[in-house]
Amino acid sequence: MKTLPNNDNSCGWINLLSPRNANPVINETIRTKWLVIGAGYSGLATALTLAENHPEETILLVDANKAGEGASSRNSGYLVDSTLNDGHLSDTGLKAYKSKYELNQLAVTCVKSIISQYNISCAWNECGKFYSTASSKIKDKLHKFHHLLSQLQIENTLIESDALADRLGTDFYKLAVKTQGGAMVQPAALARGLVNALPKNVQLYENSAVLSITKGSPHKIVFKQGEIIAEKMIIAVNGFMPSLGLKKDRVFPLLLTASLTRPFTLEEQQKMNDVDEWGVLSANAMGATIRYTNDKRIMIRNTVEVSSRLQLSSAQLAKRQIIHLQGLQKRFKFLPNDIFESTWSGVTCISANNANIFEQSHKNTWVIGCYNGGGIGLAILFGQQIAHQAMEQHQAIAKKITTRPHAAWLPPQPFLNLGIKMKLAKDRLGATIDN
Repeated sequence: MKTLPNNDNSCGWINLLSPRNANPVINETIRTKWLVIGAGYSGLATALTLAENHPEETILLVDANKAGEGASSRNSGYLVDSTLNDGHLSDTGLKAYKSKYELNQLAVTCVKSIISQYNISCAWNECGKFYSTASSKIKDKLHKFHHLLSQLQIENTLIESDALADRLGTDFYKLAVKTQGGAMVQPAALARGLVNALPKNVQLYENSAVLSITKGSPHKIVFKQGEIIAEKMIIAVNGFMPSLGLKKDRVFPLLLTASLTRPFTLEEQQKMNDVDEWGVLSANAMGATIRYTNDKRIMIRNTVEVSSRLQLSSAQLAKRQIIHLQGLQKRFKFLPNDIFESTWSGVTCISANNANIFEQSHKNTWVIGCYNGGGIGLAILFGQQIAHQAMEQHQAIAKKITTRPHAAWLPPQPFLNLGIKMKLAKDRLGATIDN
């Protein structure tokens, strides 16, 4: 199996939280009924659900790094219902879109319920989001999206240049569709809240990368200093599935980078017309994602790439930060060159047809992941529902998940990465204005 990279320590969302000491590594042979591999949103929700339903049993949860501090803490913090760009291939057809929208709504409700139940403080804000463009070529796409949402009676507003500038504090964008559903969150705070919510019968091991998995009755999972013998195993590693030898012909990881500014000064806030928190998703699949947060910072992500190591050096992150600064200063020319506090990378998981992974892959083995850039809600919902599946508590929501399209076949390497790089280059060229 491929060695998983260590997370960089420069994620702005994580660094806004108080440091947390990691739990021990696996350093012995442990036997268990339940094992969850991966302690991001999905794995945490899985372990939480198993533990709640089996308070008398020990649930083992392991992660290659620190729990909740991988991709879950490194995303842009959008909890979405309606979507426009989904990786590189959006659903087509009114029926398919409605099915996906309804599933996303269930995911939002699920997350909201968990936040309320465990009193998780994660800067939750149901402020909606703007699908925006600065390119006249993309305006027709937004008009069609507005029409689609209206057909489905999904609340949305088409906003033109001047009114949009008043809402965002920049005249960069020419048109937007504002949708009201979903929420903005501080992603690392949400992940930390799920870690803190784990009951005592969840035994969490961190910095314990899987070296090999032998499926059987029971399964044998080997780590550097120990092993786990498990009756039932749920794998929730999302973009690292191919690294564990899973779904190589169905999903692929992409590496994204983002930067977060320091808080804006009062003068800088005034230059933005003292606007409230907002989030912009580009109408172009490769355009910049930008958030103005409740604590007056801006996060920007406008780089996506194929990386065999799924990790960037400090020097590489510094180069990506220059790209982020250029994108931000196109929108807010008054910002200084030293505005950023942090720049980090994160891994997302994509399929060719915007499908997810939710299945029993072998006897007493379940696999979930591949959220195509919209992972907060679906990751938590899928974790909850796969736990019910493994416990043979079949629910209507799981049926809604499994009736969605399955991930399409992908070509083998090196052809897969070559094709992805060509597609990214083409999309990047088309998104020049919106970056």
